[in-house]
Amino acid sequence: MWPDPTADGDKSLRVLIIGSDPVLEEEFRSALSRIPDRKGTVHSVDTYRDALEAARRRQPNLILIEIDRATSEITTLSRDLQGLVPDAAIAAAFLPDRLDHSQSEGATLIELLRAHVRDFLRRPLAATELRGVIDRLFTRRSGVAAAHGRVAAFLSNKGGIGKSTLAVNVACGLALRHPDEVLLIDTSLQIGTCAMMLDLKPTTSIVDAIRERDRLDKTLLRHLTLRHGSGLRLLAAPADALEASEVNDEAIARIVNMARRSFEYVIIDTFPILDSVLMTILDVADLDFVVVQGMAPAVAAIARLLPVLEGLGVQQSRQRLVLNYNYKPFLGNLQPIDIADRLQRTLDYVVPYDRRVLTSMNTGSPHILHSRRWERFGRSIKAIVDALDSWTVTAAPEAAPARAPMERQLKVAGQEEVL
Repeated sequence: MWPDPTADGDKSLRVLIIGSDPVLEEEFRSALSRIPDRKGTVHSVDTYRDALEAARRRQPNLILIEIDRATSEITTLSRDLQGLVPDAAIAAAFLPDRLDHSQSEGATLIELLRAHVRDFLRRPLAATELRGVIDRLFTRRSGVAAAHGRVAAFLSNKGGIGKSTLAVNVACGLALRHPDEVLLIDTSLQIGTCAMMLDLKPTTSIVDAIRERDRLDKTLLRHLTLRHGSGLRLLAAPADALEASEVNDEAIARIVNMARRSFEYVIIDTFPILDSVLMTILDVADLDFVVVQGMAPAVAAIARLLPVLEGLGVQQSRQRLVLNYNYKPFLGNLQPIDIADRLQRTLDYVVPYDRRVLTSMNTGSPHILHSRRWERFGRSIKAIVDALDSWTVTAAPEAAPARAPMERQLKVAGQEEVL
């Protein structure tokens, strides 16, 4: 988050509005006038050349861009503005019926988020929504180091390999250090198990967040989560397949982007199939932990998945390979060196077998909560937690290349079947 300009000697927002509609400035001034403890000087321009010059001269701390043309043009402008005024917060205003019709609203918002746009306002502007955006962008709290929270996804293309177990244990490990600042989102929509592993009985789920998406804010999102004794917050999976049908890529994008503004860490457990929901998660996640089991079929499956991820624009720098031995070793068991050689990749983490982890799954008490410092499983989870805890988000991930329909994407990446 950016420093609150009203918290020190400068009591006024310096606002630059960029857009072709003169009514936008009127809407902004009217909405701002109805926020008692906020005031600002407002300057408007209607061309991108003037916008860059005004940004250079006026050094605004809030820039509002009207989404009135192709998304690619706006992303270019946003990146240029970020370079000129790195301390400015950039937001975008839009009329839903004027968004780029070549892609969904969710896809447009994701692309703009990647280009340093940090929040969005629907038009006509309302004072309550403007206040929420300003408060989110300019924190009144001290000691906040990052502009937005870290988002990490755990994924694989095979079930039963312990992906959810790892996600739950890592999330709990983070929550022990940062109580109430870690959110676990269960997007394994039809067979979500995170609540069971935490011994929580869901009274709300991700579907409630979707049904309230038009008024979803930090307060409501926290209200819809379940609190675990470790300090972890859980946004549970839907109760059944019928409710799961309400979850789509646009809804997931909205929820995750609100979550990253509300929590220091967002951990996402995914479903092992490449659909629009998972592709959206891959777009918005900062790190992707690709989980592989030490069995030959699982290794072969991951070998097919890795080039697909690269074909979708998920660079290796955003991937972390996690080898999970969730079964008892046996004669002829594949060793890490064998698996790394087959994948032609370095294994970032190796999680050893521990039968007590299986017991913890049945009792609903994640093993990391009881692990001793000398235990190998606990050390492996701690290594992942340490990496997330020390990793700093300096910018949104680079934008992925334009995508073809999913069937063509998979063929180009060398795999014609869905995972």
